[in-house]
Amino acid sequence: MYPTIGVITIGQTPRVDMIPAMQNIFPDNTAIVERGVLDNKTEKEILNLSPNENQTVLVSRLSNGDKAVIAKEKILPFIQDLINELNLSDTTMILLACTGQFPKFISNVPLIYPDYLLNHVVKGVIQEGIIGVVIPLPEQKNSIIKKWETIGLTAIPKACSPYNFNKSELIKAADELEKLPIKAIVLDCMGYTEEMKSIVQENTNKMVFLARNVIYQTMAELSSFQSE
Repeated sequence: MYPTIGVITIGQTPRVDMIPAMQNIFPDNTAIVERGVLDNKTEKEILNLSPNENQTVLVSRLSNGDKAVIAKEKILPFIQDLINELNLSDTTMILLACTGQFPKFISNVPLIYPDYLLNHVVKGVIQEGIIGVVIPLPEQKNSIIKKWETIGLTAIPKACSPYNFNKSELIKAADELEKLPIKAIVLDCMGYTEEMKSIVQENTNKMVFLARNVIYQTMAELSSFQSE
């Protein structure tokens, strides 16, 4: 029996920037089924999901390649609906493809929270101290600092969006972090790619963690077990 992986993006499908990288890591014949919180939503409906004051800012990709900025609090019911839908199919595992902090959802099949995995892998390597964290938007700085504080690490965030990507902005962020007393740099969004990680590595002597690699490799291990 080969596994079927459900992928829930908080943006729109298809995630052509993400799924091919998953397919390169997962076992052969793994089926990947995509669902997007913003699928089939109009421009007005998406704008209505924009963050209000004091709401948590999330960013994801639209099907046309543009970015969408949405409030975590407003999309939680949509995420649970998609989880319910995938639970009714032959899905063997579900990935919530966002590194933001989320409450516990209800699922009868394993549900992968990238935030939890990424945080604890970095914690296991770094243990304590200061890390540089690259994030999509400046508006996410406070929530990112709080997120890493929950596991005892001090985060210094720098913003560079993986959507509407600007290479010079990423180089600038890496250069600025390299000058600081940090132990590692974390690319804290599922939208960051292997190419973007390489750009950071070329401009720092610190360890670099790419969120999607940490998540995909862990899931691939579980997928191998399920396919036996």
